[in-house]
Amino acid sequence: MIMAKANQILDKQSVPSVIAHAVAMTWFIAAVMFIMSSCQRKPVMAHAGYLHLPASGWLRTSPLTFVPEYDDSTATYDLSIAVRHDNSYAYRNLSLTVDIINADSVLCRKTVDMTLADEYGNWNGGGFGSLYQNVVSLECDLGPADACSVVVWQTMAGCDTLYGVTDVGIFAYPSTKN
Repeated sequence: MIMAKANQILDKQSVPSVIAHAVAMTWFIAAVMFIMSSCQRKPVMAHAGYLHLPASGWLRTSPLTFVPEYDDSTATYDLSIAVRHDNSYAYRNLSLTVDIINADSVLCRKTVDMTLADEYGNWNGGGFGSLYQNVVSLECDLGPADACSVVVWQTMAGCDTLYGVTDVGIFAYPSTKN
């Protein structure tokens, strides 16, 4: 009896219209989802990139200077510091001082202590072959005018020349406080 009623409702002439309606609804929903996803604010990022250090080592008196380029002048940013090193790096940690400089002067100075290896000497972070990379995020909530340049110093105690660090990079991402 139920089958007979279903057959009456969905006779041969109404099946194509039901299918056409379902296809149309599917396309409509897909179009709405596409439009809504394209209206979302795209993530902004500033990129200052990596600076390569010489094989002769990173001198305590030789800071690295980065000039970020921002995608959105109205956004605020947090900074990340990325460090690449090889197996010749002789320490478990890396001490850095980061100066964030605006057009007038040093806006902010941060001390960063990166742990590059565990207590057993196993390198932390990602790596390929004999190169390893570690990243530390600094919550800064800075606008582009607040960070015209970023200066990074190696500040390892008792180490005037640091060997084994191959590259240092600075990246800015949308602030988590927004």
